[in-house]
Amino acid sequence: MKAVPPSSFIPWLLPEMMPDAPTTTRAIDTVPAFCRARVLILGVGNVLFGDDGFGPEVVDHLTRNYRTPDDFYVMDVGTGVRKLLFTLTLSEQVPEEVVILDAVDGGKGDCQVGEIRLDTLPTTKTDDFSLHQVPDSNMLRELQEHRGVKVTIVACDVGVVPQVVRPGLSPGTRQAVLAASRRIADRFGLPPIR
Repeated sequence: MKAVPPSSFIPWLLPEMMPDAPTTTRAIDTVPAFCRARVLILGVGNVLFGDDGFGPEVVDHLTRNYRTPDDFYVMDVGTGVRKLLFTLTLSEQVPEEVVILDAVDGGKGDCQVGEIRLDTLPTTKTDDFSLHQVPDSNMLRELQEHRGVKVTIVACDVGVVPQVVRPGLSPGTRQAVLAASRRIADRFGLPPIR
């Protein structure tokens, strides 16, 4: 049986953490594609819980209606964003910008779309990821402050998310999906698919 070096299981670890790792395990093709993107757009949320599905629905709308450059990576991460952020914080390469799309309970429930500044997010609770339940804001801060990644959070104030399975967006959040998609397309100059 051939021994496999531990670095082959986790090749995207920072080289400083594994100085004895063979250089081939740190080759560019072992870094996940989302880490190599210039812009990474992540739709966060659970489509089974009503308006919590805002982020994934924006990603779906963007990918169906706009062309994205080859150096963009647009992904519905559902509720699994924590592992992805962890991978990013350890990666040799990181995007220039990460855009998080998520639903929040901003107290109004008016389905308005806006940007949330990273420095306004709480830092005390770190066991959940969802902007309306306090995100892994520490990992987002780590990316921005220590890795030089611009972090943009585009959120929809959906009010309280249902606590029971109730798929489907409210009419207001459906409109917010269109507004958020246009906002992203305009910001990055994404042309519509004709």
